[in-house]
Amino acid sequence: MSTDKSNDSTPFLAGMSAVEQQSSLSGSGSKSVLGEGINFRGELIGTEDLHVEGTVDGTVIMVGHNLSVGTGGAVTANIHAKNIVVEGTLDGDALADELIEIRNTAQVNGNLIAPRIKLDDGGKFRGSMDMVDTDSEMKERHKEFSDRLVHPDLPAAEEKPAARTRGSSTYSSSTTSTSDSSRLSDTSDYLFGSKETEEEAEES
Repeated sequence: MSTDKSNDSTPFLAGMSAVEQQSSLSGSGSKSVLGEGINFRGELIGTEDLHVEGTVDGTVIMVGHNLSVGTGGAVTANIHAKNIVVEGTLDGDALADELIEIRNTAQVNGNLIAPRIKLDDGGKFRGSMDMVDTDSEMKERHKEFSDRLVHPDLPAAEEKPAARTRGSSTYSSSTTSTSDSSRLSDTSDYLFGSKETEEEAEES
């Protein structure tokens, strides 16, 4: 059996999504895992593929890389990635440069934009689907979607608390547990521009 491209002779790997097949066969293989015991809140920027089994609340930017949400994962965020596979829960809008796949165990609420969108039988979806046909349309969607993402040019971590995360090496340093609710609230308010720091208030 071949993949969905009629001129592609690559064998289909049973039990794997189109995204996972492509990653496996290409040999790229570099993937980070955000485990089920991790609760991340803020802006998450990755430079390699990411699999989420924990919870993410904020914004996820994985340009050029794949994002998968496992059956135990819960993501409340707007997402931009190369390919997006959801087996767990996603609440938010998603833009994929190639494919969005909603598995039969998934629950998705949001607006989806991608050249290809796959909804498995049994998957729960509420929102809109925009299947972009041309490169010019995709460029326009990128421009429009950027307004839904936190601007990536945030201050360095030493200047402001929990300013941003880049790549797998900094995931643990920017993750927080649900028990520290007050710090989570302060961090989120700063990241999304709803509260000034004391220093900024004094300067103004």
